[in-house]
Amino acid sequence: MPTTNNKQKKDQFIAVCADSRDEAERLLPAARRMADCFHKGIIVFTCSPDGEQWVDTLGHPYAALESDWPSAIEAMPTAFNVVLAMALCDHKARRDSMANPRQLLKNFRLSKVAYLSIPATVTELRFNHVGLSLDHQRESKEKLIWASYMARFCSSQIDVYHLPYTDPDFRNRCNNNFRYLDKIFSSLSLSYEKHILESSSQLANPDSKTLALGECDMLISLVPDLRNRDLFDLFATPQPLRLLRSADHTPILFLNQRDDLYVMCD
Repeated sequence: MPTTNNKQKKDQFIAVCADSRDEAERLLPAARRMADCFHKGIIVFTCSPDGEQWVDTLGHPYAALESDWPSAIEAMPTAFNVVLAMALCDHKARRDSMANPRQLLKNFRLSKVAYLSIPATVTELRFNHVGLSLDHQRESKEKLIWASYMARFCSSQIDVYHLPYTDPDFRNRCNNNFRYLDKIFSSLSLSYEKHILESSSQLANPDSKTLALGECDMLISLVPDLRNRDLFDLFATPQPLRLLRSADHTPILFLNQRDDLYVMCD
């Protein structure tokens, strides 16, 4: 049976996902910053066999689960009212560790909440400049809502990047996404900065180019639905994994492309 403790009375929680006490302690300062901004509680999750030996010493509500990570993560919003999860990303972590980039994405593949990957090299979470990209693909409402959360609650400047489309169809679709963004932000009296990415290809991935600029403290990225993969995708490195491997100093807020993604009640 899982061991749980929930002394802090909050309606919604930010989850710290860790395989060890060291990982949890490295994530907690960032979790406290986000919890203060969003006025949420913190709950520490572990699926480690020795989790009960250390998780109750951190001073936060916790859940030490006898479960695999994907199952625990999928249950977080319904069983524990989690609206955001956090995990450490360490390129040197062992292959079966939550902190391993490939394993992290595998564990969160079915996540119904946003999840923030924090590189092991980051000692202080910053979010003065939060970046996201818009392209010709259909964007999720949740991605733009999370950008508005960062602006409203964290006083972040939102920087929106896009490719210089010359194809009329691509340009029109991208403009539609910007109109949708304008609708959401204007209703909340929020603003954003618009940036054009230099590119020789209209099929380039704007997230990779945005990340390469190194101008953002945090990147918001949409994880494509696995059901939309084609034959080429089966042999190529998944885009989210490419982002993690190149994000040495930039936390990435991932949102899975799904219709039942949970958001905060604010």
